[in-house]
Amino acid sequence: MKWPTIDQIRSFTVLPSGYTWDYLKRKEIDVAIIFFQTWFPSITVGLGSLFLNQQFYEDNVVLEDDLERGIFAIVVRQNHEIVAIATWEKIDGADVIFGRVGAVAKYHRQTKLAVAAQDLGEKMGRFMGAGLIYGMATTSAPYMQQALEHAGYKAVGIMPGFDQEETEPGIVRRVYEVIYAKRLAPHSNFLIPSVQNLTPTVARLYAEIFPETIMID
Repeated sequence: MKWPTIDQIRSFTVLPSGYTWDYLKRKEIDVAIIFFQTWFPSITVGLGSLFLNQQFYEDNVVLEDDLERGIFAIVVRQNHEIVAIATWEKIDGADVIFGRVGAVAKYHRQTKLAVAAQDLGEKMGRFMGAGLIYGMATTSAPYMQQALEHAGYKAVGIMPGFDQEETEPGIVRRVYEVIYAKRLAPHSNFLIPSVQNLTPTVARLYAEIFPETIMID
């Protein structure tokens, strides 16, 4: 899969007046790190902490027009200033998109930039031929769960200890994370499992999550 160009991105999801999508520039890596430290301080530990590491950007993140890398970072600018950042990871072979971290500066949170980023992620995924897009939501607060459910994502499981969070200074705990997914490929592309191929435990779980799709022989 290949990431879309900036012109394609701007055509996928229109932003409010005065805002524009743009690539993160190599010279702005430090700006991005400070932005996340300011507006998403809880990622100092855990999976998101990679986005506070300059070498991670140098080695893995699409910067300007290098579209072959695995991690894509898009920024929203107002008068050239970065006011929001959203990131995704493409998983080739499986051809799926993983929503990574994102943040919006406090004084721009009423403009629904986060909603626009969710819409953009789905449209990019469909453009790239991804079968689904998924993300993780902490169980230590309901806000990301609510946002993903409002955007039409389905909770498909809970991973114990998938990520780590600092509960108080110097105290780090593993947290339960909810897996949220949204299908992007046509329904006809999916192989619907037969109940005879599922253990009773998995059959109950599947029927709870996907009650409309199980196949009974």
